[in-house]
Amino acid sequence: MGGGVFYHIFSSAALVSLALYHLVSATTTYLKSPLAYVAKPYHPVSSSHRFKYLQLYLLITCLLIAFAHQTLISSDSDPLLKGSTPVHRFTSLQSAAVLFLFLILSLSLLISDATSLLPLPSDLFFALASAVFFLQSSSSASSASVQTSDLQAKCDSVSAQISALAALLCLILACQPRMFVADVGLGGAVCLQGLWMLQTGLSLYVDAFIPDGCHKLLDVVSGVEGSTKVRVGGL
Repeated sequence: MGGGVFYHIFSSAALVSLALYHLVSATTTYLKSPLAYVAKPYHPVSSSHRFKYLQLYLLITCLLIAFAHQTLISSDSDPLLKGSTPVHRFTSLQSAAVLFLFLILSLSLLISDATSLLPLPSDLFFALASAVFFLQSSSSASSASVQTSDLQAKCDSVSAQISALAALLCLILACQPRMFVADVGLGGAVCLQGLWMLQTGLSLYVDAFIPDGCHKLLDVVSGVEGSTKVRVGGL
């Protein structure tokens, strides 16, 4: 197992933890007062000022790590891993750009809640989050269209669909912030994305988890993007 699978495990753990915390907090808030329920971008961990923004601090830290990882691997020079090619550089930098937007959005939320410098109403936050999730969906779809590995293309395609669902749910919450079902659905979509990240990492980087009917074909001659391909069945 290389760095790729560990990055996917890290991303999966971060997304699933974030989603589960949001689901539990949103459900608890709704059960306390269903009629007064309004979706929130985040739920403080504690009323204590010291731990109030712990969730946002952890989220920002994870986004910084993910952004740095995507930026660094864009210049990977090992052709048997991915290669420093235009396709790999393009998809990696695309992912880094989307992560940077999520980072800016998270920082804006922290500044808005902790100070009065940048007022950010919840409906505006959900609208902006919808736009970023849509960009993430477009980025994943674009990556799927240029991948030379059929398996990775399929993984990116599914990821794009999940991000599109999250974008739709954020848009609904921007218009209907009292819709508890949409808030729970958003948490579920983020959790699903995290689980899919784990499945993607295992399928691409761990031989034991390659789907049945697929096997690797190593094209050492080309030595560039697509050195690792997947053939389905006997085709």
